[in-house]
Formats: sequence, structure tokens, C-alpha cells
Amino acid sequence: MNRLYHPRSFLSLLLTGFIFVALPLIVALGSSIQILDGLVQQSAVAVFRSAGRIDSCRKVAEQLHRQERSARLFLVLGETEHLDDVNARHRDIEEMLRQFSVLNHENELMPLIAQLEEKEGLLVAALTDLSGDPDERKNRQEMALAGYSEIGSIVGQLERLSNSLMIQEVDILKEQVQSNKNTLVWQISGLIGFSVLLVVLFMSLINKPVSQLDRGIERLGEGDFATPIVVSGPRDLEAIGAKLDWLRKRLNTLDREKVRMLAHISHELKTPLSSIKEGTGLLKDGLVGPLSDKQIEVVGILDTNCSKLQKLIQNILDFNMAQAKEMPLDFQEIRVDALVAEVAADHRNAMLARNIHLQTELLPVRVSGNPKQLKTVLDNLLANAVKFTPDDGGIGIVMKKKAQMLRLIIEDNGPGISEEDRAQIFLPFFKGEQKNRSVIKGSGLGLAISKEYIQNCGGTLRLLPSEQGARFEVAMPYVREETE
Repeated sequence: MNRLYHPRSFLSLLLTGFIFVALPLIVALGSSIQILDGLVQQSAVAVFRSAGRIDSCRKVAEQLHRQERSARLFLVLGETEHLDDVNARHRDIEEMLRQFSVLNHENELMPLIAQLEEKEGLLVAALTDLSGDPDERKNRQEMALAGYSEIGSIVGQLERLSNSLMIQEVDILKEQVQSNKNTLVWQISGLIGFSVLLVVLFMSLINKPVSQLDRGIERLGEGDFATPIVVSGPRDLEAIGAKLDWLRKRLNTLDREKVRMLAHISHELKTPLSSIKEGTGLLKDGLVGPLSDKQIEVVGILDTNCSKLQKLIQNILDFNMAQAKEMPLDFQEIRVDALVAEVAADHRNAMLARNIHLQTELLPVRVSGNPKQLKTVLDNLLANAVKFTPDDGGIGIVMKKKAQMLRLIIEDNGPGISEEDRAQIFLPFFKGEQKNRSVIKGSGLGLAISKEYIQNCGGTLRLLPSEQGARFEVAMPYVREETE
């Protein structure tokens, strides 16, 4: 989707994400309204039919009762107006039954309606038949009036059957409601799940360029000016990424100019410092005449500080050459376990003097690199571990193979490195807080030089999290043996 969709701005990406996430919810709302509207219409139709049946039964029963009363009055009084009323009620009942049958032509009420219509018609025909002598006509009419009880029974059956149909329709409506409810639940669940997927998708689209910017700024803060900063996403964020990459190139240029300037200054300082060192040596050896005890003491101090200054300048030169890639690499196959043992032997006296225990787990592994540089890295890491480990403490060196990489871990149980210093520990000249009791102050270049040397060999140097002390990891591709 990232290739197909390229928003012009971060705001347009947010708006698009909002629209796409809201669309399934809108569909769910529309589907719910449609289902509810259908249920309302079905309920209205069911109520209308049920009410119509009950009302029709009531009206037919009422008309039959009035018709029966008029028929009995006619039979007793013999007045023709009562017979006219019977005929009028008959016409009304026929119209009611006709409408009743139209509304219920598809259910089991039709046989009862037809039966009621037939019985009522025969009864009225018998009442209105004036042929024959009076006694015979009266007997016929009295026998016809007896049919009202049967008609009343049919009307009762109609009412009961209408109530039964109403109950059935209510049950059907309940089932339909339950079915629509289940359908609605599944639809809403599916649409909500789809919305969640869209949220995750757009969160990744939004988070990707932001993470790229964050990683780029973090690399700039760590002094990595070689890795290009590429941001893919909205065009305004891509423009910010392009500006950051321009800043990276500018900082890289300034960093190289700084490296060249420091290298030049350091090189220029070596010549006069060498002269001072040689002059101090002449004085110390007494070649220019005998010295007093105090003069010998002062000359010793000068000689010691000249050596320290020479080492500092050499460290600066090494660091600058490592950054400028001007030192010849001269790669060779190196037995790392043997090199670790050699470096550990160099620090054995310092560890014995403070009763520091060294535990090693070494493997016979070879790597390709510069022996001098790799030894400098191990020496710096072990020297720092010895320096910050308390008396009677311990140092561990462990070698592991993982994913075609040699991982060498050096850890101590000293005070460790604070969270504030962890991000800057590999920066040149950074010394951090002095938490140990040592009076020896480093130059702040050891870890910076070590990181550059390891990168020259195609590896990485990292500070690992630890509960106590400092824990460094050197990772390098190892040379695979023919048997592997």
C-alpha cells in the first residue's frame, strides 16, 4: 500500500486514515438502521394484521348480535322495519366478511369465513322468506333463529384462531428479531475487526516515517554521519528527511575537516614535544652536568608528564587516522582466544595487586582483522574493567558463536555506567562521572578508538544492559573452518 499511496502531507495521511477507519463503522451503522427499519415495518404489518382480525371479528359479532335481536323482534312483533334492519345488517356483514377474507386469503381463517358467510346467508334467506301459511312461516323462522347459536360458535372459533395467528406472528417476529440480532452482531464484529486492521495498517504507515526520522536523528546524535537518512512516506516528512540528510552530509564534511585539523595539530605538536623529551633525557642522564636532588626530582616529573603527553597525542593521532581510514589495515587471520590470553597476561599484575579474579570462557575462533587494532580494542576494554572493578571484585570474558558472528563479552562488577552517560560513552573525549577510586584519569579516547577499530574490521562494539557493572560486547564475523 505504501507504493500505491503517496500522501502529499502528514495531515492528509491522518485524514485518509480517519476516513478509512470510520467507513466500516458508518457501514455498520447504516446496516443497523436498515435492519431496525425492516423490523419496525414487519412489526407494524404484524400489528396491523392482528388488530384488523380482532377488530373484524368484534364488528362481525356485534352486527350478528344486532341482526339476531332485530330478527327476534320481527318474529314477535311482525313489523317489517325489523326485517329491513335484518337485511341491512346482512349487507354490512357480507361487506365485512368480504374485507376480512381479502386480508386473510392466505391463512386458515378462510374456511371459517366462508362457512360463516354461508350460514348467515341461509339464515337471512329463511327469515325473509314470506311464502307459505303464517304458522308454517313462523316455524321456519323459529328454526332459522336457532342457527344463530351455531353462527356464534363459528365467530368464537374465528376469534380464537385470530388470537392464535397473532401469537404465531409474534413468535415469528421474535425469531426474526433474534436472527437479525445475530446477523447484526456478526456484521458489526466483522466491520470492527476490519477497522482494527485498518488502524494497525495506518499506524504502521504513520509510524514508519516517524521512526525513520527518529533513527536518523539518533544516529546523528551518536556521531554516525556515514549512514544516509532516507524517509519514505508523506511528502512533507520526506522533505524533512531530505533536509536531515543534507545536515548529515554537512556534519560529515565538518567532522572530516575537524579530523584533519586535529591530525595536523597533533602531528605538529610531536616535533617540539620530542625535543623537550630528548632535552629532559639529557638532563636526567647528567650529560650536561651534575644535578641536585631537587633538580633530579623536577626532571623526573617533566619526563613523566612528557610521556603522558606523548601517549595522549598518539591516541589522538590513532583516533583521527581510524576515522579518516588512513591507517593501513593489513588484515590477517587472528586467533581471538590467544589474543585475549595475551592481553589478560599484560594486566595480570594489576589484577593481582587488587585481588581481582578473572574468569574466561574462550573458544578457538579465528577472525579477519588488524592484529594491532584488535589488541588495542581488547586492551582498552580490559583496562577499563580493571580500572573500575573494586578490590576483590571479578571480571568475566566470554566468547560465543551466534549467527555466523563471534560475540566476545567483557563485563565487570563495578559501579557501572549511568543512564545519562550510556548514550555518550563512545564519543571522543567523553569521560563521564568518575565513580571509581582511581586517581588515573583517562583521555576519553579509548572507547571511541576501539569502536572505530572494530568497525574497520566489519564488526560492532556495543554497551549491553546489565544489572551491575559495565558489560561490553564485541561482535565480528568469524572465519569458518573447513570442517564446519
